[in-house]
Amino acid sequence: MDTRSLQIYKKALNEGKEKVHNIRVMVVGQYGVGKTTLTQRLLGKNVNISERHSTEGIDVHIECSKVSLSTGEWTTQENNADQYSRLQRLVRLLNEHSHEQESKQKQERQSEIEDQFKSVEYDNGHTQNKQLVSKERNDRHPQNDQPVSAEPSTNQKVKPPSSQPVESAIVRLGPDAISGIDSKINEKDTVVEILHLINENSGKLEKDTEEFAALALWDFAGQYVFYTTHQTFLTRRAIYLLVIDLSQQVTDFVDDECFLDAKGKKLCKVHELTEIWLNSIHSCAPSSDSGIPPVILIGTHVDKIPEKIRQKFIDEYFMKIRQMLKNKPVVLHLMDNIAIDNNTQHDPRLDDLKRRIVELASQQPYWGEEKPARWIPLEEAIMKIKASGVKVAPISLIEEINRSSSIKIKDRGELEVFLSFQHDIGTILFFNAEGLREKIMLDPQWMIDALKSLITDHRFIEKNPTVTNEWFAFNNKGRLTHKLIDAIWTKEKKPDFHDNKEYLLLVMEKLNIIARPMSYTLDGKSVKEDYYLAPCILRQETPREIICPESDTEKESTSALCFVCKEKFLPPPIFHRLVGACLTHWPIAKQNNENLIYCGCCLFDIDNYHRLSLHFLGHVVFARVTKMRVAAISKSSKLCSEARKFIFQNLLKIVGHLGQGLEFEQHIQCPDYDAYSLGGMIAVSELQKEKVVACHEHVKSHTLESQQLLKFWFEEMEQTATEGKRRGKGFKVDETREMPEMVPTTSRNKEKLHPTVLDRCLLRLMTDLNVEVVMMHIQQKGLFDAVTIRNINQQKTTTEQISHLIDQIQQRDQETYKRFKECLILADRADIKRMLEEEEENVAVEIKEKRQEEIQQQNQQSPQCQLPPPLQQIKQQPPQYQLPSSPETIEQ
Repeated sequence: MDTRSLQIYKKALNEGKEKVHNIRVMVVGQYGVGKTTLTQRLLGKNVNISERHSTEGIDVHIECSKVSLSTGEWTTQENNADQYSRLQRLVRLLNEHSHEQESKQKQERQSEIEDQFKSVEYDNGHTQNKQLVSKERNDRHPQNDQPVSAEPSTNQKVKPPSSQPVESAIVRLGPDAISGIDSKINEKDTVVEILHLINENSGKLEKDTEEFAALALWDFAGQYVFYTTHQTFLTRRAIYLLVIDLSQQVTDFVDDECFLDAKGKKLCKVHELTEIWLNSIHSCAPSSDSGIPPVILIGTHVDKIPEKIRQKFIDEYFMKIRQMLKNKPVVLHLMDNIAIDNNTQHDPRLDDLKRRIVELASQQPYWGEEKPARWIPLEEAIMKIKASGVKVAPISLIEEINRSSSIKIKDRGELEVFLSFQHDIGTILFFNAEGLREKIMLDPQWMIDALKSLITDHRFIEKNPTVTNEWFAFNNKGRLTHKLIDAIWTKEKKPDFHDNKEYLLLVMEKLNIIARPMSYTLDGKSVKEDYYLAPCILRQETPREIICPESDTEKESTSALCFVCKEKFLPPPIFHRLVGACLTHWPIAKQNNENLIYCGCCLFDIDNYHRLSLHFLGHVVFARVTKMRVAAISKSSKLCSEARKFIFQNLLKIVGHLGQGLEFEQHIQCPDYDAYSLGGMIAVSELQKEKVVACHEHVKSHTLESQQLLKFWFEEMEQTATEGKRRGKGFKVDETREMPEMVPTTSRNKEKLHPTVLDRCLLRLMTDLNVEVVMMHIQQKGLFDAVTIRNINQQKTTTEQISHLIDQIQQRDQETYKRFKECLILADRADIKRMLEEEEENVAVEIKEKRQEEIQQQNQQSPQCQLPPPLQQIKQQPPQYQLPSSPETIEQ
């Protein structure tokens, strides 16, 4: 949550809360290993072993089972059938609400009596007051002399508080909930229907105090073609079951074609696909060493292993998997190994698996998290609408339902936080973004089916040959036309997709699964093409000459800029989404009227003279700009620098939207290294510090000039280099600034800021700093006033924001700088803080050396004269006073 959402959430909690227990189980793994059979058995369904089918896309089972918090027992129920538990929670809320109302009325009544008591004039002490009070009590309670309560009338029979809410709920919630808003919803009013259900079950609801955890199972298809859509739904708030077929050797090839990067098709081995899944799960982790989310390795096809060696074989198999993952952060996610026999209906190890799932869920940070209690009525209303078959609901409908209840969400801001919470726990899909927040997808399965139908539904070609060309253009080049979409989402066969076509396409665009490429008209205006491109569909290997262009008399290329994922793994869907973002920013490059887009690679025309190549290998995204050798391209540095910032910012944005904790570093690849492979990459932070760097990744080592490698990509550094001769180890030093007296040996001066410290680190700050997160902590610590913070946030680009932020720090005192470094720690950027402190020490040493050099120069420049012999003898004796060894001593 952002700061504003968190404040709304906490405020709502202060007005009543309940603890929530949700278990989401994600069943993942390669194709054909028994994931669907395992899922059905966890659901308690009878499985026909002889009839098995493969999942396409993802099968979602929400509220399919519930787990007793006291006994851990799993109870199977139909999808979305956990209505009883929600009604139970609703009754508890109404009881609390009723008690609060009674208490409030009692306090108000008591206050009225006290006011009347105060107004009585005393006569003969307080005797008359006693009579008046006694009369007041008798008037209101003629049967007894009990204390005043909030009962409405002596003639009205009222039940005890424990049973009252069920009957009084209708009055409080109101009878006119959403009548006439949507004909697809049940004819009965949603809120009234909920109240009828409460009344029908009132006795049972009040007696039943057992609490349950809601369980959802997501069964992910194993075919690689669905991998891009899978990444959208992976979350850290889940328990993962990674399923492996024990009858296959870990080194066997999997019968599925994978397209991981620019090298195109690859046949993966069992252990490689296992690691790919673990890496994808790890990319959701909050930190590289957290072990969240947990993963259980599940081995299937146990029946194919001879019984005599079965247990030994299983133990050794799982040990091989773990050994291959040794020293990799993904191994921290592996919790247990469990072998399951899917050929028998009653395997005791299935009960062990269920118990372990509950144990792991109860150890997660989200277990028992608090949720505002006033959200319960709207949550139940949404489930009722969903059960009626409605797939997409306008937010105006949800607002109308909420307004009909006296226990309600207070405003639109809180409503959006509520919907985002439901999205996070997997109940609905809600995208709180411009153009999307006005609708809510009530059924995640529906969205998955829409994506699946576009990716795999090629069977319609046989019945509709009029779109054969469109299909092959989509399958080979990722070109998706409206004609093809309409042929797949027909009004007759898929009316829900057809009726919500524009919304679905907009969601897919926002997720960068598809993109409408832009182009320029003859008069230079940018327009969007009338078709989409889907990078995740592409299968064609990238030609080598695209990735490794050769300079000639007509053109030349920059060094390869590398965005390196620090986790040593980058899910391919991240690159697909990056290409999607670039397609909306630059026109796709064409050669002979063909789009230059391939598996793991795409080219863009930045302008008429500059072409950007973007390709993906392993865990690195490479960018290179090729320019024509003409006189009109003096703006190369600005174009390249802007391209670098756009790519880097969108990488961070995509990773953030997917909720993944990946970090990137920027490197430059040695021009002599093979661009079609990983290696020869030198960190920009190293190039920033050194004038010359060494490359040892060839048969013969050689040196490279930092400025030449960084040329074009880092415009600000190139401008600095032309201002004058560089000083010190780095060349990002501002020559115009005066060097203050600063000695590293005293604690008083260690924290003292020299202007060149931030100047030298400016590049790293520009490229690596998440300014939004840092500014949040700066605001919380009160580092700047509101006007300064607003001025920084209002800067148009991230680069301008960081530049403005650094200027503000440099204008202030040492304490501001120290608190800024504390904000870096809070923003989980201790690495940048260390970099600043290293630079402080470097600057301090340079200042000391410079001062000593000046002293030596002064001594050398002092007049030399021939001394008489007696004086020469005096000179040879040790001097009485030593020259001061530090600038501070000189000043004294």
